[in-house]
Amino acid sequence: MHHDSSDSRPTVSVAVDTGGTHTDVVLIDGTQTITMKVPTTPSDISTGIIDGVKKIAARAGIPVSRIDRFFYGSTFATNLIVEGTEAHIGLITTKGFRDVLQIARASRKPDVYDIHWRPNPPLVPRHLRLEVSERTLHTGEILSELNDDDVHAAFRFFREEGISAVAVCLLHAYANPVHEQRIKAIAAADYPEMEVSISSDVVREFREYERTSTTCVSAFIKKPIEKHLERLTEALKAEGANCIRYIMRANGGVSTFERSVSHPAALTHSGVMGGIVGATALGRRCGIKNLITFDMGGTSTDISLITDGELPLTSRSTVGGNPVLIPALDMVTIGAGGGSLGWIEGGTAMRVGPRSAGSVPGPACYGQGGESPTVTDANLVCGRLNSEYFLAGARELHPQLSEQALDKMAQQLNITRTQAALGMLAIAEAHMADAVRLVSIERGVDPRDYTLVAFGGAGGLHAASLAEALNIRSILVPPAPGNLSASGLLCADVRHDFVQSMVSALNAELANSIGAVLEDLRAQAYAALEGDGIAAADAIIKFSLDLRYVGQNYELNLDLEACDLDDGFVQMAERFHVAHERVYGYRLNARAIQLVNVRITAFGPIAVDPWTTESLEAATPAQPVGERQVVINTGDTIPFSVYRFTDMKPGQTIAAPAIIEYPGSTVFMPPGWSGQLDTNLCIRMQHAGN
Repeated sequence: MHHDSSDSRPTVSVAVDTGGTHTDVVLIDGTQTITMKVPTTPSDISTGIIDGVKKIAARAGIPVSRIDRFFYGSTFATNLIVEGTEAHIGLITTKGFRDVLQIARASRKPDVYDIHWRPNPPLVPRHLRLEVSERTLHTGEILSELNDDDVHAAFRFFREEGISAVAVCLLHAYANPVHEQRIKAIAAADYPEMEVSISSDVVREFREYERTSTTCVSAFIKKPIEKHLERLTEALKAEGANCIRYIMRANGGVSTFERSVSHPAALTHSGVMGGIVGATALGRRCGIKNLITFDMGGTSTDISLITDGELPLTSRSTVGGNPVLIPALDMVTIGAGGGSLGWIEGGTAMRVGPRSAGSVPGPACYGQGGESPTVTDANLVCGRLNSEYFLAGARELHPQLSEQALDKMAQQLNITRTQAALGMLAIAEAHMADAVRLVSIERGVDPRDYTLVAFGGAGGLHAASLAEALNIRSILVPPAPGNLSASGLLCADVRHDFVQSMVSALNAELANSIGAVLEDLRAQAYAALEGDGIAAADAIIKFSLDLRYVGQNYELNLDLEACDLDDGFVQMAERFHVAHERVYGYRLNARAIQLVNVRITAFGPIAVDPWTTESLEAATPAQPVGERQVVINTGDTIPFSVYRFTDMKPGQTIAAPAIIEYPGSTVFMPPGWSGQLDTNLCIRMQHAGN
C-alpha cells in the first residue's frame, strides 16, 4: 500500500465512474473498501460526483480533506462527439487534401446492401476546411515550403466565423512536423485566441484519413474537457480535497488531469475501460485468465475479450463514427442497458434500444415521469428485482408504473403484460449475445473456453441467460458488481503510449537506423511519466513494432526484444511468420517483411488491490432471507429463494433457482445453475451441464 509522505497513515483513494444513469464511487483507506451509487446529474456531472465523494467519505468516517488520490472514469469526452454539442472547429490541411474527412475510406460499411445508408457527416463541415500551400514527402523531405500568407488568410477566416479551435493536419507531418509547428507558432503570435491542435503532437502515425480524424476529435473535445476537469478540480478543492487527480484513458492506464488535457483524444472511451481493467485484475486474483467482460449499465453494455490475462489493445477504434488512431482497449459497445426503451416499429414489431431513459426521467418505475417501458421495468414485472431493496433501499421503485408502461405496449401488440416483459428481455439479451459473438466467434475464439464476468448495475440480471445462449458454463460475479468499473480505476497504472511511423524493410540495416527513433520515443515516454509524477527509476518501458508482408494493408504488433537488434531481426522475422499464421491461417516465407510503426508503452506502477481476502468457512448452504415468485424465460412463474450478499460467508453455496441481492445490483440464477461464494467474495456460478 502506498503511504503518504507526511505521516504513516495509509493512502486514502477514491474512484468515481460516471455512467449515463448512476455515478459509482469506491473508497479504500487500507482498512476498508466502501462502495456506493449516486444518481448522475446530467446538467453538471460534477455535482453528482462531489455528492458521491462527500457521502462516501462520511460513511467511511473521514473528512474529504483526507483523500490523497482521486481516480475518475467518464463518458464525458465520448458524449461530446456522439451528441455533437460543442461549437464547430476549423481544419487546416495541405492543398488538395481538403476533402480527406469527407471521402474517408470510400467504404459502404457496415452494410453494403443498404440503399438508405449514408455516411456520418464529417466532424468539420467543408466551408471550415481550408488549404495551405506546402508539401512534405513521406521521407520527411520538404518538397515545397509553407506559404505563410495562406496560413494568415485561414486564421483570419476562422476569426470572422467565430471559430476558436483549429485542427492542423498536413500531409506526411508524422515524418517531419516543421510546417505544422510553424502554423502553431503563427497562431500563438498573431491569433492568441485560437486553440490549435497539430497532428504531429496528437499522433505521429501514417494513414491520412485516420490521422486527420484523430486530430479533429482532439481539437473538438480539448476545450470542453479542459473546462470540465478544471471545474471538477475546483469543486474538489472547495470541499478540502487537495489530492492527486487521475483520469482513466482509452489504453487502460491513468494519467493526471494536468497531463491529460494535452492529449484529449486519449480520454475517449475513458468511461468503459475501468471495468475491463478491474475484471482482468479480479480474474488474475481468482486464477482465471480467459474472461469475457460483460458490463451492463443503465444506458449501454460493453463487452471485451481477455485472453491469458492480457488486456486486449488495438491501435484503431472509433468514437461517434470517427476513427481515432490511439491505443485503446478492444471492446464492443451496444445500446442495451437497464434504461433501454422498449418501442414498437411499424405497429407490429417490438424493439429495444438503443434509445435510453437515462437517469432523468429514468425507467417508468422510478416515478419521475417516464412512461415508456425499459429493461428495468421488464425485470421488475417479472419479479427479478425487489422494489424495496433497489440500491439497498436508497431508491423506491413503483411496480404499478412498470405494469402500466408494459400494458400499453402489450395492448398494441395484442399480447399479455408478461409476454411483453419477456419479449423485451429476450431482445436485449439477443443483442448482447451478438456482441459477444463479435468479439469471440468472429475472431476464431470459442466462448465456451471463457468465463463470463458479469458486472454493472444490470449485468447479474442477464448473465445466466447470456451464458446459456453461448454455451458458456461458468460465470464470475465480483464482490460489488455494480461498482467494478470504479474499483477497476484503482487497479490501473499510469500508462503512456507513443508511436512513430517508420516504413522500412525488416533487415540487418534497420538495426542501425532504428536506434534514433527508439531514443526519441524513450525521451517522450520519460517526459510523460515525469509529468505524472513518476520517477525514471520506477518506469517500466516496452517497445514493439508493427510489421506486415510487403504489399499488405494491415499489420501485426510484436514486442521488440533485446536480441532483435543484435541478430538483425532474424528471430523477430520468424516470430512474425508464426503470428501471421496463427491469426490469418498462412505464412509467406519468401515474402519480405516490412516495418511500418515503432511503438513504446511506458508504465508507472501505482495500482492498488481494492479487494480483500476472507477466510474460507465450511461449504454450507447459504440462508435465504425470503422467497419470491419469479417469471423465468419459458414463461412459467416459479418460487425463487432470495439471498442477501451482505449476509453470506465465503464457502457458502447457493442452489438455483435463486435471486442474490447486492446493495448496488441483483443476480438472477435460474434453474440449472449453482453458485458458491469464494474467499475473494466473488460468486462463482456453474451450469449443471458442466
